[in-house]
Amino acid sequence: MKNKKGQALVEFVLILPVLIFMILAFIDISRLMIMKNHLESMLSEVDKDTNELEDKEYQIQISKKNDGDKVQVELKSCLEVTTPGLNKIFGNPACVTTSKIIENKEE
Repeated sequence: MKNKKGQALVEFVLILPVLIFMILAFIDISRLMIMKNHLESMLSEVDKDTNELEDKEYQIQISKKNDGDKVQVELKSCLEVTTPGLNKIFGNPACVTTSKIIENKEE
């Protein structure tokens, strides 16, 4: 009877770090997905003349590339990864980028 309680405790101690890692990884990946969704919604407000965006949550960087009759607008924002080990996969800070191409119509 005493061995069963000790066995459950040992199994719990072995699984606990994996469980904590999975929970923290889920939180970090969720934060990155929320940031990607936010950047995509901000991208709908951007036109070829936009140079700055007002945003209280994230620091958003805008870059533009002119290619003749088209302008590629790219939004980029970075986020610190808190899960140990995920920074090797995503980098620290993890950056999310989204872009769109706008027709450069002369009026």
